Amino acid sequence: MSTPLVVTHPCALIRDGLHQIFTKSQFRPIQILPALTEEAESYLTSAGICIWLVGVQQPGPGINEMVRRVVTANPHARVVLLAASCSPEDVVPALESGAGGFLCQDIPSNQLIKSLELIVLGQTVTHPQFHQIAAMTQRAAGSQGLGKVGIVAATGFQGDEQQSARSAGPRQPYLVQSASATSPSHPANEPSGDANIALSRREMAILRTLTEGASNKIIARKLVITESTVKVHMKAILRKLRLQNRTQAAIWARTHLGELAA
Repeated sequence: MSTPLVVTHPCALIRDGLHQIFTKSQFRPIQILPALTEEAESYLTSAGICIWLVGVQQPGPGINEMVRRVVTANPHARVVLLAASCSPEDVVPALESGAGGFLCQDIPSNQLIKSLELIVLGQTVTHPQFHQIAAMTQRAAGSQGLGKVGIVAATGFQGDEQQSARSAGPRQPYLVQSASATSPSHPANEPSGDANIALSRREMAILRTLTEGASNKIIARKLVITESTVKVHMKAILRKLRLQNRTQAAIWARTHLGELAA
């Protein structure tokens, strides 16, 4: 499954680097521009589920207004700020304007890709420095009836030893809040962020194998079951997690299996 991606960044060097990163990702088609043009904005407002990665030197009211305009025109657009310099206070107006993520340019490339994958699934991802204030903002929004979404800290993904080492204290689950299934911002076919889903041992084993990119035939061989049984379990997994396909299930598994095993 591919997701359209529009990247705007004023720095040519960073645009070139992002182009190399995203050409190896699931995101297609990719547009990388110095600034948001009328044509690109028109594309974002009509593309359905898509990502707009906004590179900025310093967040501000002008950027937030552009975010609000795009998200208002297309509620399925996921806007992510990639800031060169910012403070924790910058994240509040960005999320209030409709941004689905707030990251810093020092983020590792694989962590950036995984953050965007989660954002496509409806999570809100922030730089670890902003995690607590972002969660407070979203809780306040939920108490006002504006709906809640999952808040994930963009740290501690598997393989990111350097970033994990910078995190103080013991590793904590990344999901702070899960969206309400009845919330207007979380329709029934959106993925579940609940780490306490009632999955069977067999379903969890299939999910673990799925994260390795295994086909139904390979999964059946590894677990010593028939391929038709694998298909039945996959349908049950997608139904329980409110997901649409195997790709979403694999992303969910990479994020939550550690919590389920705890």
